[in-house]
This record gives sequence, C-alpha cells and structure tokens, in this order.
Amino acid sequence: MNKVDIYTDGACSGNPGIGGWGAILQSNGQTKELSGGEMESTNNKMELTAPIEALSSLSAKCKVDLFSDSSYVVNGFEKGWVKSWIKRGWRTASGDEVKNIELWKRLDQLCEMHDVTWHKVKGHSDNVNNNRCDVLATSYVKKLKEGKSGQVVVGVEKAARRSEIYDGSLTEKVLNNKLIYKGHIFTVETLDVELPTGKIVNREVIRHNGGAAVVALDEDGCMYVVHQFRVALERETIEIPAGKLDFGEDPLICARRELLEETGLMAKEIKPLLEMNTTPGFCNERLYLYIATGLSQAKPDYDPDEYIKCEKLPVDQLLKMIFEGKITDSKTIIGILAIKNITK
Repeated sequence: MNKVDIYTDGACSGNPGIGGWGAILQSNGQTKELSGGEMESTNNKMELTAPIEALSSLSAKCKVDLFSDSSYVVNGFEKGWVKSWIKRGWRTASGDEVKNIELWKRLDQLCEMHDVTWHKVKGHSDNVNNNRCDVLATSYVKKLKEGKSGQVVVGVEKAARRSEIYDGSLTEKVLNNKLIYKGHIFTVETLDVELPTGKIVNREVIRHNGGAAVVALDEDGCMYVVHQFRVALERETIEIPAGKLDFGEDPLICARRELLEETGLMAKEIKPLLEMNTTPGFCNERLYLYIATGLSQAKPDYDPDEYIKCEKLPVDQLLKMIFEGKITDSKTIIGILAIKNITK
C-alpha cells in the first residue's frame, strides 16, 4: 500500500462568495499540486472539497496522512462527529440536517476507501505545505475573479485564421477547470484558458498518472511482445509489456512488475531508455520506457481480468511489421525503433 501525505486548504472571497481550494500530494519523493474552485461557495465547502478532490485523485488504496488547518473538517473525523451524524440519519444533536451533507458523505466514503489519519495544523503559520495550499486556493479565487470580470466571453465560434508570424509567449493561463468524469484509469476536465493575446478559449484535458513500458531484449537480439485484445480498437494488438503507474509509484518498480506479470520474465538489469508524452494535445500521460536485459524465466503473474499471449521475435522482423501495419501501438513502435538504433 502506497504511503501518501496530503495537505489541503480552502478559501473564499466573501462567505458566501467566490471559492477556491488547493491540495498537495506527496509520495515516494514525488509531489502533485491540485486546485479548483466555484463561483458561488463558502469557506467550509472549499475546506471539504480540497480533501475530497485530493483523495479522489488516488487510483489505488493508500495509507494517507491528511493535514488541514480546518477544525471544521478535522474534528468531523477526529471527534467522531461524522459517526454520530450517521447514527442520527445525518442530523445534528439538535435534530437539524447536517450542513454540506453531500460533501460530508462523499468525504466519509473516500476515508472508508483509504487508510486516512487526520492531522490539524495551524493555518498561516510555519507549515510550508499548508501555506502553499493557501496560495493555490487564493490564486484560484483570483483566477475566477479575473475570468468573471474579463471582457472576453468564452465561446465556440470559429476564429478567423491568422496569416502573420507570431513570436511572443506561448503560455496559456488556466482560469478555471471543471471535473467532468472520474474513472479508475483517468479523469476528464474542461478548462477555460487565456491565450497570450487575452482571448479565453476552452480546452478538454485527460489526466492520467502515466505508465512504464519495457523493451525486453534477449541475447539473440529478440524482443518479447504480447498479444491482447483492445476493445477501444475492436481488434488484437501487438505491444511491448506495459502498465499504468499508481500515484507516486517509482516507474522502475512498475516496469519490473509489468514485465513479470505479462511475460513471466525477470531481468538482471533494467535501464531507462527514454520518456515520452503519448498524446500531449489533450492528455498529460507520460510514459517511461526501459530496456531489460539478462532475462530469466519465472512464473507469470497475470491480472485476473487480463488475457494475453506472449512471444519473442527478432527486432528486424518487428521493424518490418511496423511498416506492414501489423504493429500500430505507439510505445511499441518507439521501443522497436529505439532498440534498432542502439543495436545497429
């Protein structure tokens, strides 16, 4: 079980008013920052939303230390308020319905999914991560204010084509984002972004933890590939062993695991080969490609719902299969070309 430290904070300009939240996730030396907000919210809603969004971003069960400066949120769990509310049908001791009930229910569900220990920290003090979360939250409030007061309206009208050469900044400033879908493998967001010219447009982004893939090369110059059915393509594909990363997972650990799971092979040595962004136009997935040598056969460890066949083929034959259209998977094509370049 991965160990994750999560820091959260919420902010609101007016109460009720424009709200923002920020979260920092740290695991195995890696850090992820999250932020968001709403045009109409309260401070308590944002304090609850921050840990909800942070915990929702975890793709597997984790042991979590969760730090917040909100007594409202921390006491809900540390002082047993939530358990008491549940026993009363989500009502307070006075019989009133619990405020922000849907947020509390969702947060309670997430805490049941993970092993969460709550920690109360002093706000606006010497906790660096808490202070950073405050910056993330208040910055998002500012973004929403700027988006609300801006003169350019988000639209889908077709823009006029440009003919002049542009040599200015390429940075697009994110003003607002909205979670559209959360699955086991990825999430989908829509973002309002400000172009360098000041125009505001909409982007659709898929968030993915990334993955690791392995070029398993034996002493005879053959590579191991796997055959499996991909329902998205409605056909069988030929791919190198690969799998997705859990949040904070070391890509090398993932690479070794996937090699064993899909081929039953263990490697004396696994070295980084290259890194790639698979589809940067709409997805942040980053793939870490490794080369494995000194191979020895062990026992495969397939996922219970994964059905694949493994074979080894000469690199030259695999190269030919690319140009025959028999191999179309991008990571596999890049892996074959990279090995061909190394071994030529």
